[in-house]
Amino acid sequence: MKKLAFLLSAALLLTSFPATSASVSAAVPAQFTVDLATQYRPVTHVASGSLYGLAEEGRPSDQLIGPTKPKMFTQMAPNGGQLPNGETTPIGDALEVAPIAERNGATVTIRMPDIYPNFPYQWVGWEDWFEKVDRIVDARLNSGAQNIYGYELWNEPDGTWNTQAAGSFNEGWKKTYLRIKEKDKNTNIIGPSITQYNESWLRDFLTYARDNDVLPDIISWHELGAPEGNYIDGPAPQYISNHIEAYRAIETELGIAHLPISINEYGVVDEQAVPGNMMRYIAEFERSDVDTANIAFWFRPGRLSNLVTDTGSPNGAWWMYKWYGDMSGQMAMTTPANVAALDLDGIASVDESKQEVNVVFGGGSGNRNIVVKGFEVLPYFSGNAHVTFESTPWYGVDTAVDQATTEFEGNFTIENGQISVPVSKLRESYAYRLVITPEEQSTISRYEAEHATIQSANLFNNVSASNGTYVGQIDYNDSYVQFAVDAPVTGDYHVTIGYANGGATSSTQQLTVNEQDPATLQYPTTNGWLSEGNNDTIQTDVSLKAGRNILKFTKGTTGYAELDYIQLKPAGDFKVRIEAEEAKINKAKVRGSSFASNRLFVGNIDHPDSSVTFSVYAPEAGSYNMEIGYGNGTAGDSTQNLSINNQAPTVVTYSITGGWISDLPNTGTRKIVTVPVTLQQGDNTIVISKGNTGYAELDYIEIK
Repeated sequence: MKKLAFLLSAALLLTSFPATSASVSAAVPAQFTVDLATQYRPVTHVASGSLYGLAEEGRPSDQLIGPTKPKMFTQMAPNGGQLPNGETTPIGDALEVAPIAERNGATVTIRMPDIYPNFPYQWVGWEDWFEKVDRIVDARLNSGAQNIYGYELWNEPDGTWNTQAAGSFNEGWKKTYLRIKEKDKNTNIIGPSITQYNESWLRDFLTYARDNDVLPDIISWHELGAPEGNYIDGPAPQYISNHIEAYRAIETELGIAHLPISINEYGVVDEQAVPGNMMRYIAEFERSDVDTANIAFWFRPGRLSNLVTDTGSPNGAWWMYKWYGDMSGQMAMTTPANVAALDLDGIASVDESKQEVNVVFGGGSGNRNIVVKGFEVLPYFSGNAHVTFESTPWYGVDTAVDQATTEFEGNFTIENGQISVPVSKLRESYAYRLVITPEEQSTISRYEAEHATIQSANLFNNVSASNGTYVGQIDYNDSYVQFAVDAPVTGDYHVTIGYANGGATSSTQQLTVNEQDPATLQYPTTNGWLSEGNNDTIQTDVSLKAGRNILKFTKGTTGYAELDYIQLKPAGDFKVRIEAEEAKINKAKVRGSSFASNRLFVGNIDHPDSSVTFSVYAPEAGSYNMEIGYGNGTAGDSTQNLSINNQAPTVVTYSITGGWISDLPNTGTRKIVTVPVTLQQGDNTIVISKGNTGYAELDYIEIK
């Protein structure tokens, strides 16, 4: 039998420094909750659109557009001259792309001021503007398009309206509004489209519009950083629900009937399309009274606002929006882990016809509990619920992701109308999905400890445990927990073990597979027991035969550990990715960028003794390919030195990337170089240090 290989990381096949597992804080992170009994509106994919998401026929392809179920796109005025973000020719004409949007179930907003070639817009005069307005409206009427959401009368007037030359915006709004309605009384007018929620600005605008009978048909503003937060410190989407509530209060105060709300741009540049970041926005829009919301546009048109790579492939964000598109039926209420701060949040749907619950979440890190309650209102669920848990990564905007990853699936017992699903080692930039259906009899990968054969140990209940139950007091020489597992084929499998170790140091257990020689498992401390809400995971590799196998866990020689569950996954081909920011860093700095894998990279590797050291576990000795994600913003090739296991270094050469990783991709981005490496079986130390030529930033390594 192949020797069991012990790994500390539940998500990877090799670990990064520090070599010892980080302690889990005794303060248990707040859980994310789904209430299936509170279904608050039909699924309409409120936040699935994008600004300039469509460029032209085939860019992007329908295969990329359709699965995301876009509701609305905001596009350039017909025959406009806008050259956004460095484009050399106008592209994304609203009426030209309207047929593309229509066949994919979406409407289109005409952004009228984008008829100008420059941004900020260069005002010419009222005669010129009226001529442009007439031309836009005539083109819209002559097109016969049936899917126009409305005219966005102006964009960001709190920053782009030339009051000195054109007069007050409110007066300009009235003039333009009346000009449009003379020609087109049916198409909605959208506005005022200010850069962020501004209560006093909106109250003044609405008061004027009410008094002059020029209220917009759809009210709009951007969510690009909250006034309550510090924009320099980052965005604050947790305030969005407060904005919606405050806005509705203004309408009531002014005696205005509730207008549909369109958030026509959301997400700042440093979180563009990152799944975990976008999820908090989507959840806030869905739970609030929002009709449409579009991802902001910071890069190139025709890429669904960075859901699509430069080569026209889906990236990790696309899969999250595809999950969003998969939702149908009714939205179910969710409660974020932390209402007042950026943390784990998500959305959920219930489809009665499919007998299926979908939960999509992200934005949190570490080990969490996903509590899904309210099953009592769904009569097709009784006894057990079958749960499939998937993940999609953020490797950067231009890194294709072929498919989402299934982390595990298994049956969870419904107790008191709810299930508790612990998920481990979440990354803040990733997104995750639970697909929940009535119990299935198919082969499953997750096995609960309470369903195993137990001797000289006891069962305990806690909401932090998988399925609400775990096995503790495995304290005696004859104590064991024995799982009968089914393997579809003979081969190697990764076994993830959910456990708790409330002792001050590591504890051990022995694992025997099919009565072969036992291997010792090390459980790092979790700084508390499962009864206190503390848990973690380790991973080990085992060789299994096709059919039934027996995995027996017995008390070790050191300390004590509780067992919650195990889950199996075929080992497959060896591949592991390690983020540079998780390595051991010497005289360099971790930097942030939405265009980096996991949103972080290591820069300033500028000193003679600067280095980034990775600890790598290889299943066997031999040759591997190592992919390095890097940025080189210099004018020529740069080098770094690569040393493995203290051997003589070799030189890695990085071609220019046109900019640094934190730059916008249209002026610079991350690129990839692949080098061969020779590793020994077991632990390996890989050191990448400053070279003799130029400078380079490190994003990640991936070894295959």
